[in-house]
Amino acid sequence: MAAVYAALLSAARSLHHILNLKQRINDPLHKEIILSLIEKVDFIVSFLEDYSDNNHGKLDCIGGIRKAANEAQNFIDSYLCSVSKSDYNPSSSKANCDAVPLDQDLNMALERIRFIWEDAMKIKNSDAGEYLRPVDSHSSPVDHSSAFKITIKNMLVGFEEDLNAIKEGLYEDSAKLQVIPIVGMGGIGKTTLARRAYEDSLFAQHFDICAWITVSAEYERREILAELLQSFKKYNDDYGDEQSGESEGQLGKRVYQNLVGRRYLLVIDDIWSTKAWDDLKMLFPDNGSGSRILLTTRLLEVGVYAGTSSTLLHQMRFLSEDQSWELLQKKIFGHESCPLQLVEIGQKIARKCGGLPLMIMVVGGLLHSAAGNMKKDIWENVLENISSTEPEISQHCSKILCLSYDQLPLRLKPCFLYVAAFPEDFKIDVSKLIKLWVAEGFIKPSDQSKCLEDVGEEYLDDLVNRSLILASEKELYGKLKKVGIHDLLRDVCITKAIEEGFLYEVSKKRKLLNKDVKNPNCRLSIHYKHSHQAKVIQNPRVRSVLVFTDRFVNTGLFVSCRRLIILDAPDAVWLSFLDVLPRLVNLRYIAFALDEKSSPNGFPISMSKLPNLETIIALETYILWSTLSPVPYEIWGMPQLRHLIMGKHFRLAYPSNIGMSGESDLRTLETVVDFTFTEDVVKVLLVNLSKLRVKYDMKHHHNWDDFKLENLFHLRNLKEFHASVNNLPESSPSITWNHAFPISLKMLTLRGVPFLWENMTIIGSLPNLEVLRMTKIAGTGRSKWTPVEGQFLCLKHFHSSLDRLVSWEAEKEHFPSLESLILWEVYSIDEIPCGIGEIDSLQCIELFSCYKSLVHSAERIQEQQHENGNEAFQVLVHNSEDYKSGLSSEFPIYKRRGWEDLLRAP
Repeated sequence: MAAVYAALLSAARSLHHILNLKQRINDPLHKEIILSLIEKVDFIVSFLEDYSDNNHGKLDCIGGIRKAANEAQNFIDSYLCSVSKSDYNPSSSKANCDAVPLDQDLNMALERIRFIWEDAMKIKNSDAGEYLRPVDSHSSPVDHSSAFKITIKNMLVGFEEDLNAIKEGLYEDSAKLQVIPIVGMGGIGKTTLARRAYEDSLFAQHFDICAWITVSAEYERREILAELLQSFKKYNDDYGDEQSGESEGQLGKRVYQNLVGRRYLLVIDDIWSTKAWDDLKMLFPDNGSGSRILLTTRLLEVGVYAGTSSTLLHQMRFLSEDQSWELLQKKIFGHESCPLQLVEIGQKIARKCGGLPLMIMVVGGLLHSAAGNMKKDIWENVLENISSTEPEISQHCSKILCLSYDQLPLRLKPCFLYVAAFPEDFKIDVSKLIKLWVAEGFIKPSDQSKCLEDVGEEYLDDLVNRSLILASEKELYGKLKKVGIHDLLRDVCITKAIEEGFLYEVSKKRKLLNKDVKNPNCRLSIHYKHSHQAKVIQNPRVRSVLVFTDRFVNTGLFVSCRRLIILDAPDAVWLSFLDVLPRLVNLRYIAFALDEKSSPNGFPISMSKLPNLETIIALETYILWSTLSPVPYEIWGMPQLRHLIMGKHFRLAYPSNIGMSGESDLRTLETVVDFTFTEDVVKVLLVNLSKLRVKYDMKHHHNWDDFKLENLFHLRNLKEFHASVNNLPESSPSITWNHAFPISLKMLTLRGVPFLWENMTIIGSLPNLEVLRMTKIAGTGRSKWTPVEGQFLCLKHFHSSLDRLVSWEAEKEHFPSLESLILWEVYSIDEIPCGIGEIDSLQCIELFSCYKSLVHSAERIQEQQHENGNEAFQVLVHNSEDYKSGLSSEFPIYKRRGWEDLLRAP
């Protein structure tokens, strides 16, 4: 029922949206029908949420409900498309909104919804309700208390000996490059074991470079090279980015050069063939320095082929029954004990999982959602469903994973199925995923005080807690940045998505898409790598298209579906882009790339006339205009716009005539170049802004007055602010930033900004600030900094290069909530204040390319923390062996020299 539920949610959102369009519904009959539709759709949605769909297959009306829901959605979208088109073209007559076809659309939609509504009422008021079991125990929100926040370390049950063996191989005395394969079936814990070893704090000090790449069955060598270079960026800022004009061979050469002469640790995850290893192994030099490669694969022949010796090959085994039960308990109860009345049945469930950690974690996530109720019948139901007699473990696993999906609360099912749109082993950007969920209409706010994106984060946390979605990468302050999904779960996801007509994937495996195909699926995920594969999408039922391709290639894609609400193709360039755009009046979300051929005049002004757009993501290609691409000021007049995200080469025009009757709903604005914060802009256009990223080029500016930064203070809802400055002239007091920031800020990033350490009280006084990043801070002369007690009360994460700071005095009272301190290329001070080591909440100090003396002071703090009982505290050191404590504290030349020159510095 996920597809039915998603269709009804989207229909409800479209109906509410119709009433809020500028082009009001003037016909009273139309308005009456729409209000009736809203009432009935809202009732059906609530009805479906209150009951489980486990037994819907027993209902004779299931096929009819699915068909009726899809048809109703189509009729409503058709009506919305016509009304939006009229709003898009103000010259259209009023009669256009009251034409006979619109009456037909509304009446047909009402007929279909009434059919579902009547069946729902029968089910609710008759004995048919016995087929639908209430699922409050399954659909209740996940308990996010500390007792249930289990880390990877705690989840490494049964593999302690395996981890020690892997560590011995990584630390072995041999100076020769060693390749250590970890072999085992999917879901047995290869990646978890490799990740646990990789994240060991001692490795960060032992190896000069650590990097992690995922290969997968279908891989692109260029993507792997780019991923490696991106991983190297934190060790060498000059070599991190993939350059546009470079060939695959040149990228490979840069990877090799980054590794030459260094002791490195690389993890190559999920490699499927000997050919893939042959494609990569020449990139990795044997420096005779003790470098190591950790490799995971499902195929023993690949492990044997790639491994240095048979003694280093590590084959994973299944967990014992006791280990399985221990892991299941930890997943469900955290550090608490299982209630006695559930122990026996819990042990049986653990035994039925066959010792496969993935299955145990997924089943544990399922039972965890019911842990607060401790109902034995729920546990018995799970045991009954996983009591498989199938001899094949893969079939057994599939049955259990399908069970976990079936038991999901209905509100999460569309969100989970949507992950099937992303390619195998794809690192999914969390912010993007949630924006897509919102645009699809999947997010239903639990209360009006929360914005849709915040509710979307709660949905994602719930799926992660159930082990259906994997946390792939986190921000430095702990927030999820990227997520992924296990291959076995992705197979289930794709199967369910196709079964329900929810989504269809077009790739090498499924070459179905052309203009003659009658595709019943309303969402298409297109995976292809070559520009010659022209695609024409004209099916009127297609509502979402997501394109995954090589970066900035001409896709040959032509989309003309008038009901399309999502077009996500951030890496694709369409030559027909300007011709297609005006037809897509129902669009809520668009991500695209521009170059001089697809849009010779820059950002298309026609986009500002699309009345339903909520998210715009515009990226620049390699071949871009010689000057900044202008974004027309008409973009400010878009009534529904919530997120405007642009590349670094777009200049947003100043709204000379705002022409807005009410406040803008804009929540995200990035990256804007040389933007001026006038009072009108702040109070009308940016009043609801939550995230802002600005970039200033001071080549033609001599002070901050041009940008009216004093008005930033009035952005009362701003949570994140990121500012960077380029082409700063010689230090001058006239360009020193001394303006106040919004008191609502939780995250502040300053890069290259001329900010004096003496002015830190401006930042320290922010009452809600949790994350502060200050790198390459410009200033005049040497500075001293002594924080003021009573400030930085909520600061948890401080990341800085401490530029020009020669004296830093700090006590634990100055940063009472600090959890992590990250120092990057710090050359001006020799030690970290000892008072930092007395902070009880401190969990980590991480150093990148810093003085040895700074490393030693961090190690002393580690000893101090461990003596105080904080055994979890760790110090991570990256690439600091090259910097001796005897180097001069005045060391600005490193920014202009190559690494070879730097190593030869006296």
